[in-house]
Amino acid sequence: MLKDLVAIVDNGEAARRFIKRAAAFAAAQEAHLAISLMMDIFDNAAVLPPFDYYPVILDRIDEEEKRRTEAVKVAVRDEANPVEVRPVADALAYLGGASRVEGRYADLLLIGGASAFENQKLRRRSLQAAVTGSGGPVLCLPDNAKLERVDRAVLGWDASKEARRAVRDLIDVVNPGAVIDIVCVDPEPTAEGHGPVPGSDIARHLARHGFRVDVHVLSSAGRRISTVLQRFADENEADLLAIGAFAHSRIRDILLGGVTRDLIDDASLPVLLSR
Repeated sequence: MLKDLVAIVDNGEAARRFIKRAAAFAAAQEAHLAISLMMDIFDNAAVLPPFDYYPVILDRIDEEEKRRTEAVKVAVRDEANPVEVRPVADALAYLGGASRVEGRYADLLLIGGASAFENQKLRRRSLQAAVTGSGGPVLCLPDNAKLERVDRAVLGWDASKEARRAVRDLIDVVNPGAVIDIVCVDPEPTAEGHGPVPGSDIARHLARHGFRVDVHVLSSAGRRISTVLQRFADENEADLLAIGAFAHSRIRDILLGGVTRDLIDDASLPVLLSR
């Protein structure tokens, strides 16, 4: 059950649609929503005068913080449920840490798509820091995605410990009795992983929680695993795709591409990331 949500933004104008969707999702869960406004104080050169004018820098930063905070407050002004706004101003290198901390004290962290952010480096850094360091799940809401209640979800299952964490987090997000499609892409039956019948063990676990569960073993046929998962989710009109995030080494992901990285950049539906 979700009762405490935090959404990450860096502005109130471009992020307005995402903020509205985050508020609608929180209202559907009857959960508290806080907007964490992350501001990279060195990103906007217009805010910072030449170094010779250092005495006025702090005033400029303060003015920019107030402007952005007011824009977010305007975006949530008409919401039926109160929305908390938390401004955080710092350098980009430290804002990822702020996202990591926020995720430790919430049931779920929400981050919008690329168009919701003015600073794309901040979006990526905040998302990665939250997923890898907060210990909590992150819900990525792409630009055109809308989510309130989850009646059908797809679980990308690879028998990793990260995928197991995704199962635990998914149980808290979906509606009671929801349909969960377990998708195994190119699975290899092993005693320590999938077992003799890939997906069957985790399917039994989810069924005992009262969910309607189906297992699908698919071949990638040379396609990216992220493409296979998204296509299946789209064809089956899923509300959400859940995966265990960053299950492979960073070097492997850089060289071969990673499912998590692909979905962060190009997801067509809401994605629940767990680690």
